[in-house]
Amino acid sequence: MVGLIRWYLLLASLSLLLSAGLREFSLPAMEPARVMIGLYQYVLGPLDGRSCPAYPVCSAYAAESLHRYGLLTGSWLMLDRLIHEGDDLKHGPWVMVDGERRLFDPLERNAFWLAR
Repeated sequence: MVGLIRWYLLLASLSLLLSAGLREFSLPAMEPARVMIGLYQYVLGPLDGRSCPAYPVCSAYAAESLHRYGLLTGSWLMLDRLIHEGDDLKHGPWVMVDGERRLFDPLERNAFWLAR
């Protein structure tokens, strides 16, 4: 387990350095990433039947992070959200959306260190 945590920290540090250095660099792979998110939102998600417990939902969060920060940093923000969401569900903060209690987790809450 310790080895896995070390690999995660190494990858996160490397990604942070790359994203800081390549902040304005846009990779051409953005369109396939958007297509995959759209495929999930409109095809796979409805078939899965489970709903994301957060607001905004995970796929909308992913699309926004890719749009704002590009493929490299946006992908790490998506991964970070999926990793920390389980712990956040225990503590909140909560918001009511269409009569359902959802975890309030906007992109700004997790990308504060990327202020432009």
